[in-house]
Amino acid sequence: MQHQMQEPEIELLNVLLKGEISAVESYDAALFKVNESSVADILQQCRESHNFRAEKLRSTISESGGEPICDAGPWGSFAKMVTSAAGTAGDKAIISALEEGEDIGSNTYEWKLRDMKGENRNLIRDELWPKQKATHKLISKLAQQALGGVWPPTPDPHLEA
Repeated sequence: MQHQMQEPEIELLNVLLKGEISAVESYDAALFKVNESSVADILQQCRESHNFRAEKLRSTISESGGEPICDAGPWGSFAKMVTSAAGTAGDKAIISALEEGEDIGSNTYEWKLRDMKGENRNLIRDELWPKQKATHKLISKLAQQALGGVWPPTPDPHLEA
C-alpha cells in the first residue's frame, strides 16, 4: 500500500484523472463517427491507453486514501461536443479535434509533474506521461497523414496501451 498522500497531491492526480476520463469519452464519441476502419483501429488503441491511465490514477488515489473523481465534469461534455461536431465534417476533422485534446493532455501532464513528489512523481514521469506522449505522437502522425500523407493510415502494432 502506498503512503498517505497530502490533499494537494490527490487534487493533482484528480486533475489528471479528469483529463483521462475526458479523453476516453472523446474517443468513445469519435469511434462512433469515423468511417475508415484503419482510423478506428488507431483511435481504439489511443482510447485503451487513456483508459489504462485513468484506471491507474483511480487506484493510486484510492490506495492513498483519496477519493477519485467519477466524471470529467464540464470539460468532458465540452470535449465530447467538439469531437461530435467534428464528426459531421468527417474523419480528418475528428482527428484534428483529438489532436488538440492530446496537446492539452501532454501539457497538463508536464505541468502537474512539476508539483508531484516521491512515488507519484515517478508514476507520472516514468509510466503515465510516456504513454500520454505515445498517444499524442500517434494522433499527430495520423493528422499529418490526413493532411497530405498516406490515407487511410495503418495502425501501429508497436504502440503499447
